Amino acid sequence: MINIINLCIGDFFKKKFILLSLLPTVFSVIVFSSLMIFGGSELLIALKNLASNGEFLDKDGIVATILSFSIVKALILSSFYIFSGFFVIILSSALAGIIAGFLTPIVTKYVNKKYYNINIDSEVTTSRVIKISIITFLKFIAILLICIPFLFVPFLNLFIINLPFFYLFYKFMLIDVASKCMDKTMFEITMIKGAGLGFALSAILFYLLCLIPFIGLFFQLFFVMFFTHLLFKKNQNQ
Repeated sequence: MINIINLCIGDFFKKKFILLSLLPTVFSVIVFSSLMIFGGSELLIALKNLASNGEFLDKDGIVATILSFSIVKALILSSFYIFSGFFVIILSSALAGIIAGFLTPIVTKYVNKKYYNINIDSEVTTSRVIKISIITFLKFIAILLICIPFLFVPFLNLFIINLPFFYLFYKFMLIDVASKCMDKTMFEITMIKGAGLGFALSAILFYLLCLIPFIGLFFQLFFVMFFTHLLFKKNQNQ
């Protein structure tokens, strides 16, 4: 792992990859800045008012009575601000990841040519990648729906919300990189069995880094580069 990190650092901080990494970073910043300028602040204010006064509820109902307590309002408002910030970070990182996905072939070809020279006979088709990605996204929605009731549990909600988004990050990274590093057979096996403990632990670390503002925007290609090394080494060991 340490050797791979050193290789990635040496390659990532070259002019070529620094410039490529600026693409998803700048694009994400422009998109979310535009959203904030053209109506984002008004939406946040409206949601905050709904959360604080509960006007959308029946005034004589049990839920309205519960919301009348100051401590409940404080919990709702604090949760609102926490999750608003969380979703902004997650969505901006996701957008950067999508842009970086178009650059994945550049990274994988560079790493393969420089370090491995593995010949991929039968490449994974785009239609297959799209199909698996759609299935993965539907599973993400299902996991998210299961987790929603736990969002109202203090402290637990800070962790439970990360489960569906980590699943999405892990699977999309695996699909994106494996489809460029493996032939059809190895790709299908990896989709079923996973890419190993090292890949999973690295995905957890990189996901946590994505929760730090701007880290998740700029270092997407570094993550791709690291995962590329892992999967090519996995190919060599087969």
